[in-house]
Amino acid sequence: MNNFDKKISEKVKSYLDNNVEFTTEDSEKIQMKIQQGIHKSKKFNPFYWTALASAAAIFLIVSISFLKVPLVGPKNEQAVQNSGNEGEELSVDLFDIAEMNIGAEMPRLLYADDKIAVIDGTFGVIVYNMHDSMVTNRISSEHMKSYDISMMVASVSQDGTTIYIGNDDMSFTNDIPFTHQYNVSSRVIKEINEQPSDMFTPKTIEQPGYNEQYDKYFDLQYLTSDKIVELNNSFIYLRSSDWNMKNLQIAICHYEDGESKVFDVFN
Repeated sequence: MNNFDKKISEKVKSYLDNNVEFTTEDSEKIQMKIQQGIHKSKKFNPFYWTALASAAAIFLIVSISFLKVPLVGPKNEQAVQNSGNEGEELSVDLFDIAEMNIGAEMPRLLYADDKIAVIDGTFGVIVYNMHDSMVTNRISSEHMKSYDISMMVASVSQDGTTIYIGNDDMSFTNDIPFTHQYNVSSRVIKEINEQPSDMFTPKTIEQPGYNEQYDKYFDLQYLTSDKIVELNNSFIYLRSSDWNMKNLQIAICHYEDGESKVFDVFN
């Protein structure tokens, strides 16, 4: 073997040692095939065997790469799309909010306290942390389709730690409107078999603009939700300067002086 052939052989061997793994049995089979080929050849051609070895190495690398990649047929593709797994942790992705419109109805306040607000809208359900001024959780309507929930309805526990989820187009004769629960702290969603009994109910007020009791607290130039949550000396509600979802705000209004603290939900 000349220096050229020796260098090629060393490079191929080094690449195989670093990138390809096979058993001792596989190695013995390869060696046996090579030996059989040598015995059958009448004339040794170093360039021929160098090219053959290189081609064999490339073939092995490509074959092993295909074996390591899972095959995606119709059934596997469906399994990838249907990500409704038991105990799944839902990520927080707000990429689509910038182009989203509010729609026919203002988002609804499902729950609020002095730390968080849980809001329902065309985006699904979000949890806004008022201490950190950011959205910390999201259950998107699109993602819930993988759980066979095409029209999501949600409610929140009295302590604000759990969000209950069901399908709004279920029959009213069905005894299980809520099929899943979502842990706000862990962001994990699980299936449930029993109905919750500790759900929080926000207060529904007369339509803003026609409300003698609350209109004095509202800036009627804003779109304003008719769901509020009353705290000790204040109440929380939702508003927006226009029909763009990105301009949605949470307002905490104090009864005593009418002053409000405002949070931009998606900014």
